Amino acid sequence: MDVLSFQLLLNGLVLGSGYGVLALGFALTLRAAGAVNFAHGDVATMAAYGGVVAAAFGATGVMAITAAAFLGGVLGLIVAIIAWAPLHRRPVEATFIAAIALGIVAQNSLTVGFGGAPRALPAIVDGGWHIAGVYLSAHGALSLVVAIAAFIGVATLLLRTRTGLRLRAAAEDPEIAAAHGLPVIGLAIFAFLLAGALAGLAGAILSNQHYVTPTVGAIYILKAYIAATAAGWGRILPTALVAVGIALFETIGAALVSQAAAEGALYLAFLALLAFRPEGLAGDIQGRRV
Repeated sequence: MDVLSFQLLLNGLVLGSGYGVLALGFALTLRAAGAVNFAHGDVATMAAYGGVVAAAFGATGVMAITAAAFLGGVLGLIVAIIAWAPLHRRPVEATFIAAIALGIVAQNSLTVGFGGAPRALPAIVDGGWHIAGVYLSAHGALSLVVAIAAFIGVATLLLRTRTGLRLRAAAEDPEIAAAHGLPVIGLAIFAFLLAGALAGLAGAILSNQHYVTPTVGAIYILKAYIAATAAGWGRILPTALVAVGIALFETIGAALVSQAAAEGALYLAFLALLAFRPEGLAGDIQGRRV
């Protein structure tokens, strides 16, 4: 591989760190709460704007990204209380329509408050390194580390802890879980809170690389939904890995052809996957889709 190829690969991985963390949160609410949270992308957007405001008041990059993650958690909690908890016994369509409505409210609120001009968070840390002609920013390197830590943390929570076992049990059969004394509603709300924090983290990572606008949440949730569907409904880590693959596809395709062509090819590939393997690459867990 030549220097350009390595640079494109590295750029794609850095972008994938943001996409991966975003998709990780979306898949977490799907697996642990049985909820399709279509406000997830707008949570990431609003949290990123929270980081922008923190930076405007003098916060460093680390402080701004911490503020974005905290705000994302709070917003995830709000989504759970407003759009999921009152409707979770109704058909699943009711909850995701409520989430879409919240997302629209968020988009319009951001437009009124900030206008449509793109904004960006400061880098987590400044500087970078040139290695054999390939440049890696310190922000990009730390983004990769944060993404890997998030993947490991979520996997450990779900697979190695009692809380994770309870989350999965409550999502897979809420009635039996409740009959055994599990706080099903509380567990689901906790999943929303954690997913919101991941969304805020992703929004902060992505806004430094590609800026943030009030409507970018629609693009974020589309990428997360494609990753979740392509990986297999309810598969958490495969969803995050597919999201990284989407970032690589976009980055390399945009460099070789154009951004528009890369986007078009991505959606065509997704349609082909739905036609020939609708259960996703790793197979469904939940057994139903929206």
